[in-house]
Amino acid sequence: MKKILFTMLSVTIAGGLIFISCKKKNDSNAISPTYAADAGGGGNPNVGVTTTGTINTTSSQQNSSLSGVGQGSQWQSSGCQSGQTCIVNDNTSTGTTIEVCFSGTITAGTYTLVNSSSQLGPGKAVMKVTNPPQQDAGTIWYSSGGTINVTVSGSAITGTFNNIVCYQTPGSFYHVSVSGQVGCL
Repeated sequence: MKKILFTMLSVTIAGGLIFISCKKKNDSNAISPTYAADAGGGGNPNVGVTTTGTINTTSSQQNSSLSGVGQGSQWQSSGCQSGQTCIVNDNTSTGTTIEVCFSGTITAGTYTLVNSSSQLGPGKAVMKVTNPPQQDAGTIWYSSGGTINVTVSGSAITGTFNNIVCYQTPGSFYHVSVSGQVGCL
């Protein structure tokens, strides 16, 4: 008798466990994919919303080089003036402007090029290239290193440089490599 009761009790417990484990689960609180607006948040698209507008994907920017700066009749200077701190040369053919600025009156010597006028000091200069060929029109690029050798002869000032890498912002993807000279008479 004890064996029969024990067996019936065991079968009942085993059957109850199987019944409970096989019961259909309620998934109403489970995480499921939905739109953020339906879930009380933001950021996901809503059904029926139409996106308008365009994104410019036709940038002409790429790595490029600008050599022969200051050489030829297309390069113009406004002339030297006493106490000037910048040399500016314009290319009348391409609309490109090269400007090299110093922290004070320009004297002969070799200057390290920096990428911002805020970094100017003794022995430093900054080069700014406006509207370089093969780049988006009107863009401005700044030196990122290198040197410029400045000579002064009477009232004439000449700054010579080679392969100066310029960026729109420090570390940006594309660069313009500039070689040549700037000067004034």
